[in-house]
Amino acid sequence: MKLTGFDLKSVYQLERLAQKHKDKALRKACQEFEAIFLYQILKGLKKTIPESGFWPKSFQRDMYEDLFYQEVSLKMAERGTGLSKMLYRELSRKYGKMAGSK
Repeated sequence: MKLTGFDLKSVYQLERLAQKHKDKALRKACQEFEAIFLYQILKGLKKTIPESGFWPKSFQRDMYEDLFYQEVSLKMAERGTGLSKMLYRELSRKYGKMAGSK
C-alpha cells in the first residue's frame, strides 16, 4: 500500500476508502500516522546537528530539507517500524472487527 503524503487530498482519499473498506482504511491511517510521527522525529533530530556553514542557510535549503524529510519518513513508514502495526492492533481490538472489511 503506497502512502500518499502530507496533504489534504490524501485525507479525502482515505475517507473514500473508509466508506468501502474500513479495515484497509484503518491500516492506511495507521501507516500515515507513523509517517507523520517519523517526520516529526527527523525534524527534531535536524535541530541537533550544528551548522557547518558549507551550505548557506536559505529558504530554498529549508524547503528542500523539509521535502527530503517528508519523503524519507514516507519510505520508512512503508517499510514499517512496527508503530503502525501496533497502533492498528490496538485500534482494531478496541473497536472490534471492522465492519465492511475485505
